[in-house]
Amino acid sequence: MRKYIIASIVCVFVVITVAAYGASSSLDFLTSEKFVINGEDKKLSVINYNGHVYVPLRFVAEQMTADVYYREDRRTTYIQQYSVKFDERTLAPVPSVAYEKKTDSGIVWMQEIPLLDGISCWLDCFKRPGTASKILEQAEYSPVAVKPESDIVITYPKGMVPEILEVFMETESVAGKKEGRAVPLDGNRLHLPQKTGLYNILISSAWEQGQTLYIFAIDVK
Repeated sequence: MRKYIIASIVCVFVVITVAAYGASSSLDFLTSEKFVINGEDKKLSVINYNGHVYVPLRFVAEQMTADVYYREDRRTTYIQQYSVKFDERTLAPVPSVAYEKKTDSGIVWMQEIPLLDGISCWLDCFKRPGTASKILEQAEYSPVAVKPESDIVITYPKGMVPEILEVFMETESVAGKKEGRAVPLDGNRLHLPQKTGLYNILISSAWEQGQTLYIFAIDVK
């Protein structure tokens, strides 16, 4: 209900502003103005006044993965920005991948796992040549040690959750060959196996405007 009240206040403010400056030739309405925010096309009607373009605060904040709320008792608007990571080459969103780590005293925290990019297509396309094993070897990637049956949590920034999210796990067979298989997610959690060993994990994500592939390795022991 509060959101609708805020929206009504904004609308009233715009009407008053238009009435106050309606006689001025410097006030102009622009419809379907185009924006590109984090690589995604957006359109919104805006107001141009004295060379400055005005857009709703909520629109800009939410497109930048921020929450906006108003405290009536303090007459203050709050904007809470979320941490967003992007691939430096293509500006594709990068997931946060971490595993639950527990101390002997019972303290739990999330330990982040470093990622290597394999394929990213957003504003541009980048593809690192080679298989997951080769990419990890070339980067001299040290597998992250985790305990059997641990949980790995995969999260994306607000508003950037992929339409398709698939996780693949590679293991080395007795014959020395890499064998890969798709593994199910429990929400945004990946349950690791009880069996010890080295595992290469690939995170494949797809949106309407692009796709990404990120790779990391773990040592279950």
